[in-house]
Amino acid sequence: MKTMFKPLGLAAAVAAASAGYSGIVNAQTLADNGGLGDMAIVPYYTVQEGFSTGVSVINTSAETQIVKIRLRRAVDSMDALDFNVILSPWDVYTGYVQLSGDEFRFYSNDNSCTAPIYNGTDGQYFVMPNIYRDGAEEGYIEIVAMAAADSTQPISIAARHSGGVPADCARVRDNFFPADTVLEYGSLADLATRGVKSSALTHQWTSAAGTAVDPSNYVDSGNVLKVSYFIKDDLSGIEFGNDAVHIADFMNGPSMTNQKFGIFDGDLQGFDFPDLNGGAPFSAFGLDGSGVPIPGTLATSAVRGSYEALRAPSAAGGLGVTAVLNDWSRNSQEQFSVDTDWVVTAPGQYLMVNNFIFQSSVQDPDAADCLPGGDPTLAYDPATGANCDFRDIPMTATFTVYDREEQGITIDEGDLVVSPQPPGEITVDVLDQEVNVIVWGAFDVLGADKTISVPVPAGSQAGWANLVTTPNGAHVQAICGFTGLAPTPSGQPTLADPMPTTCTEVVNVDTPLVGFVAWQRNFADLPAANYGRIVKHSYE
Repeated sequence: MKTMFKPLGLAAAVAAASAGYSGIVNAQTLADNGGLGDMAIVPYYTVQEGFSTGVSVINTSAETQIVKIRLRRAVDSMDALDFNVILSPWDVYTGYVQLSGDEFRFYSNDNSCTAPIYNGTDGQYFVMPNIYRDGAEEGYIEIVAMAAADSTQPISIAARHSGGVPADCARVRDNFFPADTVLEYGSLADLATRGVKSSALTHQWTSAAGTAVDPSNYVDSGNVLKVSYFIKDDLSGIEFGNDAVHIADFMNGPSMTNQKFGIFDGDLQGFDFPDLNGGAPFSAFGLDGSGVPIPGTLATSAVRGSYEALRAPSAAGGLGVTAVLNDWSRNSQEQFSVDTDWVVTAPGQYLMVNNFIFQSSVQDPDAADCLPGGDPTLAYDPATGANCDFRDIPMTATFTVYDREEQGITIDEGDLVVSPQPPGEITVDVLDQEVNVIVWGAFDVLGADKTISVPVPAGSQAGWANLVTTPNGAHVQAICGFTGLAPTPSGQPTLADPMPTTCTEVVNVDTPLVGFVAWQRNFADLPAANYGRIVKHSYE
């Protein structure tokens, strides 16, 4: 197992994505808070071709922070691996993903408490489950501040470090079990058991004997996370790094969830949440002094609805864009080369499908396919699979490519073009993944499994390009969510009766995009001089 990396001195946070959304109650903000946020997106991870990808998460606050780290695979952003990290005040958590044989592992040398506990006897790591393991060698990472607890809360006391070691991680993990009596479905809370009682209340055992409980109460995290990442070629040693895309005011309250059950268990207060649409579906239900759920309470817990604001134009505080601009290079000399790959990621596309049906079709080859629908107001059609997919992808991508002499691609006289289209524009209708890699050089930089190649002006070795994207025109775009939910036992979905879902056409039509260009310089005569760098995209 390799030595853990040291925190890197990296570039400033991505300015175009530094604003966020605070849900239904609060207004959007545009402040980037010095590159801090309560949610962050790492645009790309990879374990392909001997690569590893690492992350660093800093808690810059005086409160204990509960953080969700989730890896979503490139092809369809399915949740391939997620876990929770409990950060003491001023704590830093680091880890990296790497293949070990056929196993996909998330390693860490860090002592911070996690839920669940690590696997492994040859170091501490999480193993990616098999359910979405296929094709998960690449993807992107969501990091969400779930909740904060002050220094007096039992979870904070148990997570506090002394001599670099937390006091009691076993008691910390008590707080991530499902409640024995499922409060979020409306029954009275069994206040004598450990686990998640609501988005703002959890219990842990007072001792290992498990005879009494200590309650912890939670509040909104605030914009306190600093996240950076690196991508390293373990064979050549070339390393790239940058800040994550930081979003401020994304959550408007706590959203504690259990780490045992998910939506396929009929649990909407489970590990699938929070996500890029905000808190867990039942987060809006608070508690009175007796532990009884109060329907419609929004004051104490995070609500859903954040993804619509992420789709807003960047000037209005979102990630929605219509064009991506950056440099490219395919400079190849006898003993020297400079190659570039673009990463273009459309985060959150999983929110634009009937999730229960979509995941069923992905997991079960015999299940009805989830096909694009035309009208989100129509119910899912189990006979055809229609009306369950309203994603932006596949997007139409139009590239305008220039070299450093301001020359574009010319069309030879007599050639035919699709009109109306000025010479120099290349349309590639293949941005069909959540994470797309565009190779410009003679050699690919990131070793991606699936890549896109774009023509460049004849004889040119470097330049810049403007990528204009258009969402899928075959259907409307819509955000889907669970509906008809109430804090009563009758509101609990079952596997036999798919969860009720409504899809609502988007207001903000631009696609959220994040990413960068990865540069790799190779000197055949002096390998020690090889290096890589990442340059964030610019957007319109």
